[in-house]
Amino acid sequence: MDETEQTPAQKPAAEDGGALVSAAKAIGKAAGKVASLASGDSKKKPALKQKGNVYQAEYLGSGTFRISKPKRQKTKRRQSALKNPQRGARKF
Repeated sequence: MDETEQTPAQKPAAEDGGALVSAAKAIGKAAGKVASLASGDSKKKPALKQKGNVYQAEYLGSGTFRISKPKRQKTKRRQSALKNPQRGARKF
């Protein structure tokens, strides 16, 4: 049997899947239109505000970059140290 031929038992399953997929696409398309109309301006995307402490890379020339990254919070550093003790430390 070729890949193009389908048995009678396989045809209804393929058609049901196709109908469900097309119905889901139609519903999604309608929901997207409603959401874009509700937002007011569908053509313009709002500008994202960047936080002051984000990763930054500054090109210095000839393949050299200065990379700055935000500092880790004290609470996160403490939790990381508690969960991951230093290698070779005594266990209690």
